[in-house]
Amino acid sequence: MATIQSKNFKATYLKLLTYGNPEKADYWAVQELIDDKYASGNVQPDMTRRGGGIALVLNFAPTVAGRLFADELAEQLRRSTWRYRLTQAAIAVFSFGGGWIAAVANQVTASGVTKWLGLG
Repeated sequence: MATIQSKNFKATYLKLLTYGNPEKADYWAVQELIDDKYASGNVQPDMTRRGGGIALVLNFAPTVAGRLFADELAEQLRRSTWRYRLTQAAIAVFSFGGGWIAAVANQVTASGVTKWLGLG
């Protein structure tokens, strides 16, 4: 069941576990978080709709496990950004380039010292 809601489920979970105060559009995630023990609270089913749904959420609050899960989600979302990936790629390129320059400088210096000492 790939819905618009489920495409951004990590952001929705993080929002709920960080700020609480669920909106009606997020009630699907509230039920999942409560079922998985990441949050506590009560949901009242919507008896007026066929197929169920949630009419009301009461006393929603993250648990300790939910707060730890929110930290993990925040890190996952941070690592999935283009900025993070570009930064990691730039660090890798500069590290490789710096290592290469250091190796070349080492060879040039060794050659110069060898010639200066008259050994080569």
